[in-house]
Order: sequence, then C-alpha cells, then structure tokens
Amino acid sequence: MRRMLEKIIQKIVIELFALEQVDFAVDYAKEEKFGDYATNVAMILAKKVGKNPMEIAETLKKELSSLEELSSFLSSFLSKIEIVAPGYINFYLSEKFLQDKVAEINSAKENFGTGEKRNGKTMVEYSQPNTHKEFHIGHLRNVFIGSAMVNILKKGGQDVISANYIGDTGTHIAKCLWGMTKFYKDTNLDAIENKAEFLGKVYAEAVAAIGDKPEYEDEFKQLQKRFDAGDKQLVELWEKTKQWSLDEFQEIYQELGVEFDIYFWESEEEQAGKKMVVDLMKQDFIKESQGAIIADLEDYNLGILVLIRKDGGILYGLKDIPLAIKKFSEYGIDRSIIVVDIRQGLYFKQIFKILELIGFKEKMQHIGYDFVSLKGSETMSSRKGNIIPAKFLMEKMIEKVREKFPETKIEKEVGLGALRFYMLKYSAQSKIEFDMGEAIRLDGATGPYVQYAHARICSILRKAQETNANLVSTDNNSLSLLVHEKEMSLIKELNKFPELVAEVSESYEVHKLPYFAIKLADKFHSFYNACKVIDEENLELTKARLSLIIATRIVLAETLDLIGVSVPEKM
Repeated sequence: MRRMLEKIIQKIVIELFALEQVDFAVDYAKEEKFGDYATNVAMILAKKVGKNPMEIAETLKKELSSLEELSSFLSSFLSKIEIVAPGYINFYLSEKFLQDKVAEINSAKENFGTGEKRNGKTMVEYSQPNTHKEFHIGHLRNVFIGSAMVNILKKGGQDVISANYIGDTGTHIAKCLWGMTKFYKDTNLDAIENKAEFLGKVYAEAVAAIGDKPEYEDEFKQLQKRFDAGDKQLVELWEKTKQWSLDEFQEIYQELGVEFDIYFWESEEEQAGKKMVVDLMKQDFIKESQGAIIADLEDYNLGILVLIRKDGGILYGLKDIPLAIKKFSEYGIDRSIIVVDIRQGLYFKQIFKILELIGFKEKMQHIGYDFVSLKGSETMSSRKGNIIPAKFLMEKMIEKVREKFPETKIEKEVGLGALRFYMLKYSAQSKIEFDMGEAIRLDGATGPYVQYAHARICSILRKAQETNANLVSTDNNSLSLLVHEKEMSLIKELNKFPELVAEVSESYEVHKLPYFAIKLADKFHSFYNACKVIDEENLELTKARLSLIIATRIVLAETLDLIGVSVPEKM
C-alpha cells in the first residue's frame, strides 16, 4: 500500500513540477489519530521549487482526488486525505477496506503476505561452525538470523538455497589433534560420553599449553606438517573426531528445526584454492612478500590480505575465492548472501574486491552480526575455553521454563522459542547480553508473550466451538459490524504484514518480524480486553469478531513460523 501511494505521488510530482525522481517516502503514521500513512513530500518539494509546503500539499491532495483514473482506485481503500501543518499529507484507510482485509486473510490463510514469484535464485550461507570446537551461543545467533532470512526470502517470492560451510580443516584442528596425541594418547576415545565437549576442552588446553611452552610450538608444527602431508594415523583420528562434531551439529540443527540444502567443506575448498594459485599469481595485486602470498589491496583502502603463510599454510581467503565461484557456476544463483559475524566485515570486502579484480563481478553480500554473551559474562573465546555451549544454553532455557511454569507440557517449545525470539528481536548490529529470566517472561517483549497470545486465541475459538459450532466460521456477511476503534486498530496491524514481508525481503532486517509479532499481540490483547468476543445476545457480531481473531491467529502464526518459533495452541 505504501509503495503504491509512493508511485502515484511520484508520478504526479514529476508531471506537476517538471522534476525528475524525487526522494521521499510514504511512512506509517506515528499515531493513529494522524491516519494510517503519512508523507512529507510537500516539505521536500518546497525546498526544490521555492513554494510554501502547505500550498504544495493542498495541490497534491487536489490532484490525487481529481484524477479520474486514480480517484476510483484511491477511494477503494482510502476514506480521506488530510493536510496537517507544516505540510504533511495524511491518508486514512476506509472501514470497508479494513473489513474486507479480514476476509482476504481468512481466505488466503498462510499464503497471506506471500510475494509474487520472482526471477533469479539466492543462496544464503549461514551457521559455518568449525569442527573440533563446541557449537556456542554466538553460533546460535548466526543460525537464528540465517534461517529467518531463508524463510522470509522464500515468503517474499524468491527461490532460495540454504547452505552451510563447515570448517573441517585449519590450524585449530591441528592444535586439537596435537592436544589429543600429547595429553590423551592412552585415553579410550570411544568411552568418552560428551565427545563434542571433550574436543572443545582439548582445543583450549592445547592452545594454552602451546602458548606457555615454546617447545610445544615446534611439536605442534611438526604434527601439522605430517597432517597436511596425509599421515594415515592423523587423518584417521581427524575423520573420527570430525564426525563427533558433525553429529553434535546435526543434533542441534534438528532441535532447532533447521535444515540445509547444501553443505560446503573447507577441506575441499582448500584443495581448490591450491589449484588456483598459479593463475592468481598472474594478477598484479597478488604478490609474494617475505615468503608469503598476499593480495595487496592498498590501492583500494582495503589493506593486505595474506592468502598463504610463509610456512605454506593456506588461509581462509584462498578457500573463499573458489567457494564463491563454485556457488554461481554450479548452482545457478544470482546472488550470494553470507551471514558471518561483524568482525569479518573488512575481510569480506577484501574477498569481494579480489573476485571483482579477477573478473568475477557477481552479486555478493555479507550480513554481519555483533557479539552475544550471557548477562554478566565476559566476551567468549574458544581459545580461552570460556565459551557458552549452545546445548548448555538450550537445555538451561528448557529447565528455566519448567521451573517457572511447572504445569506446562511444552517446555521445549516455549524455552527454545524464547531463546530464538530474544536473539532475533535485536538488530544484527546490536550486541546482545542474553538474559534467560527476561527471555521467558509472559509480560514483556518476549517469545512466550507472543506464543501466549496465539494460545489464547485458540482457547477462545475452542470455547466458541463448544458454545455453538456455527459461530466459528469465516462468514463475510457480518464483517461490516467491525467498527470499534480496537477492532480497526487490530486490522490495521494485520494489514501491515504483506508490506513487512516485502520490506524485510529487501533489507534483511529480520528483527522487524519479532517486533511486528509483539505489536500484533499487544493489539490483540487490547482488543480482547475492550470487546466481548463471544456474545450469545449478538450472534452476528460474535461471528465477525471470531473471524477477526481467526485472521489474527493466521498472521501471528505465520510471523512466528518465519522466525522459527513454534505456535502452541495451549500453554
């Protein structure tokens, strides 16, 4: 609706004032008393054409109302257009349009807000855990953002491939293998109960030991050389312990309801990168420097990126370059989106510039997110061994829900939903200090609060079904009775959903979905407190209000589903 109004106004502005494209927006009104949509286009034009903004606003209003081809179109969803000082144009949706919106939602069901099928294909790469390290709280934020992006892009009409890039090679693995052979040589590995936790512990111990004793550094490097050369025993140990990590990852993904269409492996891309070195060295900006191979990007204010260390170690860049090319050549995508923490921002600018300079000019984008920690804890580091394991936090959240709501039978759905919702309600650029107690509150901006609104609607519908089965229908004949200000306010919120889907599909700001869910739950509770839904003295109004809450349930459930939060019918 907003975009439609923008196009109409843009066309009129260009014709009236002989201007090219004018940069303005039609936004939601800040308060409902000022209508549903508002624009400051008149004030923007005033500076360009040297006229009074109120005068310009009145001219635009008159033009909008008089154009024959527009008047019938606008009148189908607007009740009035109003001018407010110092030059705002406010638009009010009509009751009829809003009443019909309830019928539209109930007819479309979960397809309400689904965008038209678009050309092209997008790959979203996210999660990217390293084997031989524990899956931690920061990885959870990545998974929640990435999976929500995949869902919202699909809802917006895009063809999407979800991809995971597993870090199954590198220095961290060699350190873990060294620690196992050094300190746990005689340990019965098969008897270890929590194998992923054991790997994380060994890695942290190895890092600390190598840092304390220089002679251990030499031992580790010797082992790394043997591993890189294909030492049979080390490769067997690597394959065995790698599977421990993969089993752990899969268990977490299953608990979170996350699936990937394709897996990439760092070990494979390392081999592909080695094969590219000769061709890369033909580029002027790829150089040998002090025994290392570097990409000199100083001319582009992007510094230096080391691709191969002087000891021959292959670094991330030489793996990400062939991976990017593979994505487009083998999967026919038109855009690659990579969800990785914000610290890698410069690195991805360097990678994208290298690809551009070698003639690979495809659409690639890095979506960054900031740190996450538990309330009161220090910044995490697997090197320090002070990480917060994902499984620990997931289990702790379920336990917290069980303690607070001992009668519930859906502690997992509520606990994991609360975890996911809390992390997603923050913009990706915000740091998160995760508060378990705050996340499971029923009376705040939380997942359980929104889940409760959905469960409450389901409870009302069950009660109505028991009272009179004929009441629970999507009978459109009674919708004209929906005129109460709380009914209108709730429908106006429902009406925003398709625009939200379209907006987030372009901006990737997935935090806007939880906030919409919170506001929709607020509007529902406000309506329910002011309006009697089941009134046996007024069956037609009861039918209309039940139709309204059915529509609310549909949109609330679809919003939660997009961010991966379960929608319980009872709590």
